[in-house]
Amino acid sequence: MELNRAYYHCAACGCGLVPWDLHLAIGHRHLTPAAEEITTLAGTLESFAQASERTLVKMAGLRLSESTVERTTEEAGLRLREARRKRVRLGRDRRWAWQRDARGRTCAYASLDATGVRRQGPHASRLEGRMAYNAMIYNPNSPHDPRRCLPHQVRYLAGFVGLDELGLQLRSQAAQVGWDEAEQQVALTDGGNGLEEFMHRNFPLAQCILDFYHASEHVANLARAMHPQNEEAFGQLTQQWCHLMKHEGGAALLRVWEELDLKPHGTMVCEVYRAETQYLRNNVHRMDYPTYLANGWQIGSGPVEAACKTVVGQRLKCSGMRWGDDGADALCHLRALYLSEPDQWDSFWSTQTRQTQPL
Repeated sequence: MELNRAYYHCAACGCGLVPWDLHLAIGHRHLTPAAEEITTLAGTLESFAQASERTLVKMAGLRLSESTVERTTEEAGLRLREARRKRVRLGRDRRWAWQRDARGRTCAYASLDATGVRRQGPHASRLEGRMAYNAMIYNPNSPHDPRRCLPHQVRYLAGFVGLDELGLQLRSQAAQVGWDEAEQQVALTDGGNGLEEFMHRNFPLAQCILDFYHASEHVANLARAMHPQNEEAFGQLTQQWCHLMKHEGGAALLRVWEELDLKPHGTMVCEVYRAETQYLRNNVHRMDYPTYLANGWQIGSGPVEAACKTVVGQRLKCSGMRWGDDGADALCHLRALYLSEPDQWDSFWSTQTRQTQPL
């Protein structure tokens, strides 16, 4: 359907105006609010080229260039980033029915991790990759609670955000879903630099837990150093130590390591031993896995590792993709919003529509 509308031009200032576009809230990309949202959605879920050539044509009959899809999507992501910085509350406050642990206490979870994004500089030059943080507040189903939590009870944040700013944003998300009303708070991270400090600073009442599977990788490192050529011995020793760590705790494993006789081994093994033993000492205070399991708490940071793949990896780390900082950051924010509770995305776009309405 073609729409003819009047265009007014000012000879004095050289500016033009289409009043009907203002009435329809059409932006500078000549898209209605609904067309801008569906264009952004397509660009958020798949490559800009695929969105332009196939998806938008099939979904809405829109025929837009790849560059228009890219610019529309990234501009929306940058607006979302600014809204996050200004603490704009998206969606209504919703007190989650937190699942109960083995002791009958309601239990809330927070987690944080980082993943690399490949970058491209001027004139298609290659730049060193940059780490994007992924943070989440979530309410996983518990085998100790007969109630099932509602689907999509998760709030994601992602992007090239400093930890101080990310903490403020994550606390805001937690407050919206009733974090402080949970009787037990749990913070799961791996051993990355600054992650435990982040949790202590922003969620001081939470029990910090070191991801068991990340700790197991360090156990395997020492077992491999001691049996570099013997796969059977390596596997048996790794399994033995991991079983001990899981059922008796990190402190029990540390005692076993401190009694090891390293005289038959060379300098390289001693260096690996020194590094891994120090890692254990630094983290033993959050490796009481028997107690965590008895309480019915999760001990793996699988949800946030999956978030690194679904929020960032599935869109920004496909074959051959390289990004500018603003574009990658914009897509991280949009994907985190879209994959969170559904009302988050709807609230953002209703806000955008209200802001474009004429006075």
